[in-house]
Amino acid sequence: MRSVGFGVVGAGVIGRIHARNLAARRDADLRWVVDVDEARAAALAAGHGARSSTQLAAMLDDPSVDVVVIGSSTDAHEGHVLACVAAGKALLCEKPIAGSLEGARRCLDAVRGAGTIAAVGFNRRFDAHHRRVHDRVRAGEIGTVEMLHFVSRSPQDSEPAAAARAGGMLREKGTHHYDLACWLAASEPVEVYASGGCLIDPRHADHGDVDTAALVLRFASGALATFAFSRRTGYGCDEMFEVNGSQGMLRSERQRALGVTLWKGDRVVADGLHDGWYERFAPTYVAEIDELVAAVREGRPVRPDLEDGMRAQAIAEAAVESLSHARPVAIRDTWGAG
Repeated sequence: MRSVGFGVVGAGVIGRIHARNLAARRDADLRWVVDVDEARAAALAAGHGARSSTQLAAMLDDPSVDVVVIGSSTDAHEGHVLACVAAGKALLCEKPIAGSLEGARRCLDAVRGAGTIAAVGFNRRFDAHHRRVHDRVRAGEIGTVEMLHFVSRSPQDSEPAAAARAGGMLREKGTHHYDLACWLAASEPVEVYASGGCLIDPRHADHGDVDTAALVLRFASGALATFAFSRRTGYGCDEMFEVNGSQGMLRSERQRALGVTLWKGDRVVADGLHDGWYERFAPTYVAEIDELVAAVREGRPVRPDLEDGMRAQAIAEAAVESLSHARPVAIRDTWGAG
């Protein structure tokens, strides 16, 4: 059985991660890198024995490319997704799917109409600790899910202009965790309330963004999820969540860089957290490609898919509206089949 051929669109941070991981696989080949910056595309491709171009069509015309990983800028996602669907390529699109809900819906409709195998880059679902909690929740170990709580605090603040280009805190950081909440609650989101401010860098306000936020998300089941977001810790990548049920609680703990603790005299000194998000979640980027390759080989759907991406994006847009108007906002079902 031949290797699955991959192309990567976008030679930035996430593109480099995917290219490196794909080049290391035995069941997949990285064949193309596409980026609007010719030199950047060529450098990344040359490092992994792939071809490069500034034109997506060059890659899509190659019959040896089975799957395209879309890691381009958000404003280009919609066009790239639609082009891949038209070319009959499976795809993984980094979130968000598009720059607007309308654009994301066009992508979702195209994928559904063509039966395209299309994943969205919610890699945190593939974290071994998160998945174990999910599986035990689904097995009924803690009864009915009633409350969920998520913490996501970044090691250091982002440059405000760059953070805004990425969609802002409630979109860029938030969607990973909204998706986890929906996955764990197994219920549709119906309302969100968001509050936040600029406690770290007031320049975020110049871009209509915040660097510190708290949210409450309500599900159709009645369950509630709360989220605590911050752009700075000073002590590493701080992420965890817990799920409270009618019969108990499960928690995906903060993960330390090493599992060593010193007990000496009146002190207990433990190793700290991972330095950054990639160090914490590096294995998940490999695992999501594992799932995608298996889906392509077996000709079956993949999860998380564009419907999951659309759901999280709808929550994010409602959260941004809530933050702007200081009131709860109903979440419009833009991901349903209708």
